[in-house]
Amino acid sequence: MGGISTQNILHNNLDGYYDGKKLSASMERYLEQWGQTEPSQNEFYTSFSYYPLKGLEYEEGVSRRDPSTIIKIKDTYYVYYTRSSKTVAPVGYKKATKTVPANTWDLCDIYYATSKDGINWEEQGVSVSRGPEGSFDDRSVFTPDILQYEGKYYLYYQAVSYPYTERSKNVIGMSWSESPDGPWHRFDTPVLKPGKPGKFVESSTKRAHIESYGDFDSHKVHDPNLIVRNSEIWMYYKAHPMGVGSEHPMPKGVGLKKPYPNFSMGLAIAKNPKGPFIKHPINPVSASGHEALVWPYKDGVATMITANGPEKNTIQWAEDGINFEVKSHIILPPDAAGLFCEDKYTNTSNGQGFTWGISHITQSKSKPWAYMIRFQCDLSQKIDDLKHKRENIRFDEHSRLNSTRRR
Repeated sequence: MGGISTQNILHNNLDGYYDGKKLSASMERYLEQWGQTEPSQNEFYTSFSYYPLKGLEYEEGVSRRDPSTIIKIKDTYYVYYTRSSKTVAPVGYKKATKTVPANTWDLCDIYYATSKDGINWEEQGVSVSRGPEGSFDDRSVFTPDILQYEGKYYLYYQAVSYPYTERSKNVIGMSWSESPDGPWHRFDTPVLKPGKPGKFVESSTKRAHIESYGDFDSHKVHDPNLIVRNSEIWMYYKAHPMGVGSEHPMPKGVGLKKPYPNFSMGLAIAKNPKGPFIKHPINPVSASGHEALVWPYKDGVATMITANGPEKNTIQWAEDGINFEVKSHIILPPDAAGLFCEDKYTNTSNGQGFTWGISHITQSKSKPWAYMIRFQCDLSQKIDDLKHKRENIRFDEHSRLNSTRRR
């Protein structure tokens, strides 16, 4: 294995060092993919810092999670999020009842809060409630995103009906308003549904026990994240196929080769916010990531891929918004982030990026309810923040222990 010769590769500024030498695969990537730059010089690289928020902090018995994109109307910031009513701690799918939640996104509604400075927030109340009994969204509505478009406001959110089990199909619903404060007008049908179904094993209730998979999004479509691009509404979303977890040992006679990742990102495009949303023919557009998180950057689309999959914890970019390439590797990224990105909905052809947003801290044994914090970073064309270009980030004992306990 002699390495790769430089004779057939054009490099700049090598000062003759590699003349007549061979390159390792890693050094070829350093020269070609990474452009001979350190991460601190990479516009797609950032570290993150985190700060407490007033008004959205931990509260016993109440879950606040999944912040939306943050919008600013005049001098006021708005964020929308998943919120539970005050109740007992979640008990899992098998023990959940009509009044006891299975998890921290069960038995929830969409609430909103406002702020003048992005740090001190005041919870304003419900934006979108669960639907009437027997409807597609009567059990829980959660993981929202807000679209500001042509003077109106559109809330997209994940929805599930009763009874809520690990095999329940999840859809994306929508409500709209002429004001960020409401009132909100609920669509009585989903705007996006799971794809072609597979088939569960009938003798089991486990989502992993599958006879056939169906499409990459045959089980769940959720975590909608919107941008306006090419004068259209582009909805990126997180997708689950039926049979998540089927790569692990199955009962006798069960176990197929899964054609899609457990977690992937799909894209659906509409001419207007009310749809119809048409799924892109080459979906999924990412084979990794736990939430769909995108923003316009320069003449393309950037995405933060976190938590799951072979390309987790990366920033990626696609000139066409579809064929993403890894541009940097990141550590300790925000969980379920909501960005303050001023040009997310302006149909820009030169996206400026962002520097802050809101993340949630998920539930733990000591704190069984999710809550929200602020994060800052440098993923913006407008600034050069060396503080958030640091590498070699070290974790203290508290961070290490918490990370271990969350696994």
